[in-house]
Amino acid sequence: MAEGATSAVPALSRPSVSRAPLPDQSYWPGQEELMTAAEIVDMLGPRRWPDAYAGVSLDLPGGFLLVHRVPTAGVEAEVRAVVPRVAVRFVDAAYPAWRLDAWNDQIGAAVDWWQRRDVIIHGRYVRFGECVVVEVEYPARDAARLTARHRGVPLCVEQGYPSVFLTADP
Repeated sequence: MAEGATSAVPALSRPSVSRAPLPDQSYWPGQEELMTAAEIVDMLGPRRWPDAYAGVSLDLPGGFLLVHRVPTAGVEAEVRAVVPRVAVRFVDAAYPAWRLDAWNDQIGAAVDWWQRRDVIIHGRYVRFGECVVVEVEYPARDAARLTARHRGVPLCVEQGYPSVFLTADP
């Protein structure tokens, strides 16, 4: 074709840009900053404020770092000073993380003992600052026995199910 001539073939439209999410793109304003702040507080919390720190979570829609802590003088100001670029809210906790982790380990050490007594513990984990969640098949039947045996340990006995592990076909 000569220079300046036009083609009789219509121009192809450009493919539309995909609106699919990008793997490393944030979906909430300030998400990266909140995640970085959470990592910092979670790393410092157990060492700097062991008797106050209970955990950290995020409120992405609200744009807040949630710091679970046993109310302790000075901790709020110190946390805010460590992560000054994000909004922080504090959630009251009854127990620090180290204490609940120790109780969780105590329950874990007793799993076989309980199994021999027909109480199958399907799972256990710490609920920030509140309790050790123990998942069993029959919570109504087993809660009283568990709390009696583990006196003084804050337990939340809930319905649990056995783990089903998925395997790839060869």
